[in-house]
Amino acid sequence: MTKASIAWDTRAAQGPARPVPGAVRGGTLRILRDGDYDHLDPQRINTLQSTALGHLLFRTLTISAEDGQGGWTLVGDLAENPGRDVDGDGRTWEFTLKPGLCFEDGREITAADVAHGIARSFEGALGDGPQHLQDWLRDNGPYGGPFTDGTDEVPGLEVRDPRTLVFRFPVPRPDLPFAVSLPTTVPVPKDADTGESYGKAPLASGPYRIAGHTPGKLLVLERNPHWDAATDAVRHDHPDRFEIELGVESGPQNLRARADEGPDTFAVAENNAPEDVAELLLAEPELTPRLRRDRTPLVWYLAINTARVQDVAVRRAIARAVSVDKAAVRDAMLGPTQGEVTHTILSPGTIGHRAYPDPHTGGPLPGEGRVLRLLSRDGAYFTAGAKVLARQLEEAGFRVELVETDRPSHNATVLTRGHDYDLYMMCQAADWPGASTLVTGFDGRTIRATGNADYTYLDDPDVNAEIARVSALPADEAAAEWGALDEELTTRHIPLVPLFSYLHLAVSGSRVGGVFTSSFLGTPVYYRAFVKEAARG
Repeated sequence: MTKASIAWDTRAAQGPARPVPGAVRGGTLRILRDGDYDHLDPQRINTLQSTALGHLLFRTLTISAEDGQGGWTLVGDLAENPGRDVDGDGRTWEFTLKPGLCFEDGREITAADVAHGIARSFEGALGDGPQHLQDWLRDNGPYGGPFTDGTDEVPGLEVRDPRTLVFRFPVPRPDLPFAVSLPTTVPVPKDADTGESYGKAPLASGPYRIAGHTPGKLLVLERNPHWDAATDAVRHDHPDRFEIELGVESGPQNLRARADEGPDTFAVAENNAPEDVAELLLAEPELTPRLRRDRTPLVWYLAINTARVQDVAVRRAIARAVSVDKAAVRDAMLGPTQGEVTHTILSPGTIGHRAYPDPHTGGPLPGEGRVLRLLSRDGAYFTAGAKVLARQLEEAGFRVELVETDRPSHNATVLTRGHDYDLYMMCQAADWPGASTLVTGFDGRTIRATGNADYTYLDDPDVNAEIARVSALPADEAAAEWGALDEELTTRHIPLVPLFSYLHLAVSGSRVGGVFTSSFLGTPVYYRAFVKEAARG
């Protein structure tokens, strides 16, 4: 079980961050990853590894300070604390910014900059990022964004003064302190906002800024001279630079870090090793000090576009077909040592998870020749699993059209209402310790043109009403209710089929320190990272 708490005391949000044992300052840390980032525009960030990168570049109202052992504490980041519940009913929240916060160009970060960042996240063209906060604010009335509506005045969001923001909601939002830790609240100056092209040169508020980016090849970060460690309780800026080599497949990543030669002694393999490489890593005891093999909250699902596959009987047949051998999908993507077959939406590490019998045992039901369009990201890791799923569905009598697309386009496609795919694999974890961010993803009232958290497009009045009821409960009361809704969804509505959760297994070079697997992102994070015997240049 993930250990989480909220530190309301403003002292917990003060910097500098707690020292990292053995850390030295200087050098270049190298990250090897298998593709480019979906977005560098903070309000469009919605993948786990992009979020980890965002920790270095951007700051949010709150942030989770992880201990590297599975526990974490929510503290103020831009804000002095995780917010003040003004009336004690979860409807009105006040946040006061710390003094001395600056962008990379030296200008002061104000409450208006945070408000503009939130406002721009409402724009349909920028709607790729998390939508929890926007959905809650939409309860106050319609808003299209600053470019669409010509104003930053989001209903329910008040800029009281240069350092104070107030959020108002018509119903209780007890999870707001967690929701404002998402990149939605990254500050963006209005006069610097270039809309859809902002991600090419976003203004940093974190310890690093972008020094150069060759898409698909290399991203270079350098220290942000206007980041003040005294204002930051979580991050460090130990390395002089980060050099992120893009487009390195997971196998070569891990083999290079394992070989530990030249610049790769300072390298982190970011992606899971494929099974043949994983076996090599696990067979060498001398690698143990630099091998990361950690449980994660991530679960892979076969998502069903319920707007196209409307018949629950057909969705049940899909679930029965792929439930015959989920291990085959896991083994094709990860191997037997790196994943655990599951049938619940919530992972065991999520507050609210409960065990219940698998509702889709008993063998396949007839597919009766129905054609299903299955979308997959390109790359061997993703297509291996998609091909197994396609075969299983065909063996059950479905006809499957497997379509591949590049990784940056995948989520943009499936999160756009009205797309023409029936099935797609999605990997997700809760955005904060509770289950709400996963289960509220089936709320049909939130469906919009783009950026849909409800990527299965389920819109059932009973489900919507239950989500509304449980969302208003205090987190400790809501946990069991979310677990019950998990079972209800997988058993009766079947908007997706949980497949497997996975372990993160990858290796780093011998001169890498301070990198650990995030307990809630399930991917390496770098805000405590350093390089040993720092290499210069």
